[in-house]
Parts: sequence; structure tokens; C-alpha cells
Amino acid sequence: MDDSRPAPRPGWRRRLGKLFLAVAALALSALGGIVLLFAIQARVRLADLHAWHKVRLEEEFRAGTRGAPSTFEDYRKLEDRLFAEMRRKVLEDPNAADAFLLGRYHPGSVPERLALGTVHNHSYELTPATPPRGAVLLVHGLSDSPYSMRGIAQVFFDQGFDVVVLRLPGHGTIPGALRDVTWQDWYAAVALAARYAASRAGADHPFFAAGHSTGAALLSLYAVRAAEDASLPRPERLFLVSPAIGISPFAVLTNIVSGLSFLPAFEKSQWIDVLPEYDPYKYNSFPVNAGNQIYALTHVLRKALEEASERKRLDRMPRFTIFQSLVDSTVTASEVVNGLLLRLPGTGNELVVFDLNRREEMEGLIAPGPTATLQKLRAAPTLPFRLTIVGNRADGSSAMGLFVRDPGAGVSGGAGAEREEDLPLQWPRGVFSLGHVALPIPPDDPVYGVDPPADANPRFALGAFQARGESGALLVPLGAFSRLRSNPFFQVIRDRIISTVAAAPEGSAGRSG
Repeated sequence: MDDSRPAPRPGWRRRLGKLFLAVAALALSALGGIVLLFAIQARVRLADLHAWHKVRLEEEFRAGTRGAPSTFEDYRKLEDRLFAEMRRKVLEDPNAADAFLLGRYHPGSVPERLALGTVHNHSYELTPATPPRGAVLLVHGLSDSPYSMRGIAQVFFDQGFDVVVLRLPGHGTIPGALRDVTWQDWYAAVALAARYAASRAGADHPFFAAGHSTGAALLSLYAVRAAEDASLPRPERLFLVSPAIGISPFAVLTNIVSGLSFLPAFEKSQWIDVLPEYDPYKYNSFPVNAGNQIYALTHVLRKALEEASERKRLDRMPRFTIFQSLVDSTVTASEVVNGLLLRLPGTGNELVVFDLNRREEMEGLIAPGPTATLQKLRAAPTLPFRLTIVGNRADGSSAMGLFVRDPGAGVSGGAGAEREEDLPLQWPRGVFSLGHVALPIPPDDPVYGVDPPADANPRFALGAFQARGESGALLVPLGAFSRLRSNPFFQVIRDRIISTVAAAPEGSAGRSG
């Protein structure tokens, strides 16, 4: 036997395996470098952390824990203990309270008086003096508070509805409360509040729900689950404002970066923004976990919609009225259409789009992306939902109109099926678009409105503050005051709600499975 023959060469599988390991090691090294770079950048770029970034509030609602409230009434009792705990740990501790005179956590400041001297950071209820026509649940967005639903709450209340406004866990107190909140906590609170609101409506009156941004995504998920779970009361219609249907997956990377936060040198890696907290009803600082939770929520919502569609259960969903700004730095009209509206059966849904200001002198400054999105939507051969566009009646005019296309209407040349309706409003001077945070806020809101009442007490008109000056002169970026924070066309939302609820049939059809 000849043993002098050379040994067989390694096979292609072995060589491929080594190549894979080398590529994986290189990728992990690159990811580790990116994570370290982001963590170092956060440490250098962000301001110092304070008590309201670090304190843990033990009385916050956490779903599934022993002793967690099982009713909305108990949720509100826990909330009272939560705010008392926040006062003790932040405002009443001289080593923790803010020294900034306009700080939300500076005892006696105007923002502190607004934040803690009103109901709008808490869950609250508006109950009419006469028997209600029905009930509505309102849910705010991420880093906001129940205050952002104040204008819509008043619309429903004026129509004779019992109005339940939910404070989502982690909100209304300190931004640090968003570091360890989960979307499951938010959803569990929504389910508690929905049961309570439906009970306030009674068996013979309608139950509606309305949400902004993250609140809209939570209510959409609730509606999908209620379509298959007979124990969950089903709302007859959802009113969604700037619904967070799709969010950038960048949130996942930032959550990986925050994994270094256990090291004292990299504690700031838990945060995307750390800013002075002068806003009484909205956090300015934003933790990584908050972005990661809304990303996870939107992923769960999309999966739930897909599964419900496969099981033919979407026909049991409520009808939707959706309000969306064409320009939105958080979500886009195309995500709302493709991710939600085109999945829903029936023709009873509506999308109301607030267009850009298309005056001729501004046309050259308008970003092309949003315009192309709207053109594509208007050019669709047919749409299964009603499309209403709020926009300029003519390019050279600030006067506004409604351009309405009914479900199933054909289109010729992009706009042949549209009809124009009068709207006695016009663009305010200097305003070129709406945006994500502006839509649910009336223009006369005392804090965020572009035209707040002169007799507001205390006067703290953030939305009307026109910042002009040199960069670096303020403690916050100048852009913080240039973003529109109220909706000059809020009348459109008000009118749509009033006309829709007026047409709602009495009775409990669809209330439960």
C-alpha cells in the first residue's frame, strides 16, 4: 500500500465556514466600534443628567406585576401615589430640584405650576351634566401627556360625550420614567381605560376612541385584538391623528448602544436627547428605550394586522378617520395608507391630509418628497377610502379649500374625481406646513397655540414664541421654537368629529364579539 500520497485538501465547506466566521468577526468588530463611537459621542454631546433623568418611580404602573391595578379606577389611585412619590423624590428634595428658573422641576416656577397644578398630566374624565350621548377614550403620544388631547376632548365633551383621557405609563412625571417602560405597559393601560370608557357609554350609546401618534398605534392594536376577543369592548370608530404606523429601525441600534449605560462613564448612552425641561406637558429629553418601544409596538401592530387579514377578521374592525400632515418627521402618509388603510375592508374609512402651503413664492423651497407622495396618492385609479386634502385653493393664494374624493371613485388626469368644498380659513403668515405634533392642538391653545388667549393665567405661550437671534444664545436649539405646535386648521378635525358622531347609530352593535 502506497502511503506517500498527499493528504486530501480541505473541502469547500470548510473553507466557506472559515470565510463566514471571518466575515462575522469583522461585522461584530465594526458593530462594536459603532456602538462605542455612539456612546462616546453621547457622553460628549449631551448635557449633564439630573434627578429627573435618573430617579426610578416605584409607583408607576407595570403590566403583569403582582398587585398591578386591574381596573381603571385603581389605575388612577396608583397614579395619585405616583405623583406624590415624584414630588418627594424630585421637587421636595433640595439636592434634586431644578435650579433653572423656568424649569418644570423648579418649585414655584410657571411650568411647575402648570405641570402639577392642573389635571392635564394625569388621567382625567369629563362628565356631562346630562346623561351622555356616549363615551370616548383619548390616548396621547410618546413623550406627551393627556394635555395634547385637550382640544379633541373638548370637541367630544361639547357634543355631550363622557370623555376619558388616559395618561400612558411613563408620562406626565419625569423623562427618566421612560427608560424602563414597555409597550406592554402602555397597552395594558389602554385596555383598562377602554373597558371603563365603554362602561360609561352604556349598552345603548356609542363608544369611540381617538389617539395621537403612539396612542393611535396602541388603539389600532387594541381594535385588532378586540375584533377577535369577545371580552374586549369594541369601539365603533377610531379617530387617529398622526398615527405611528411605521418607525425607523434605527431605534434598534440605539438600544444596543444603550447597553453600555451600566458603566458610569457611558450613562448618557441611554439618552438620545438631554435638554432643559421647561415644557409643562411634554418631555424635552428623550431616552433610547422610548424609541425602541414604539418601534416594537409598530412591528407587533403590523404582524397583528397581517394575521387578522389571513383569518378574515378585519371586517370586524371599526371604521377609521385618520388625520395626517403631508410633511411629518415621524411618520409618513404613505405608511398610513399602505400599512393600514389599504388593508381594511369596506368603504367607510377616511384619510384627511393636510397639504403644504403652495403659494407661488414658496414653491421653490418645498422639499420634493412629500409632494411626490401626494401626487401618487391622488393619481391612484381607485381608492377604497375617502380622501380629503386640506390645501390651497390656488397657488397664488393663502385661501384654503377641501378637495374630496369618495371611495371607489375613478380618476382622470390625477384629480378628475375630486370635488372642491369651501373652507373659510387661510394659511397664517410665515407657516409653510403642519407637522406631527401640531395636528391635535387648536390654534388658540394657551400653551402651544399660534394665537393664544391674551388673558391666559399664567401666560406661558410656547407656541407663539418667535425666536430670532444668534445660535447658541438660548439653552435650547432655535429650531425648538420654529416647529409648529398647533393646527391653524383644527376646525377641519372638529367638523369631521362632529359630523361623524352625529351620524353614528345608537345601540351596542359591534360593542363586543
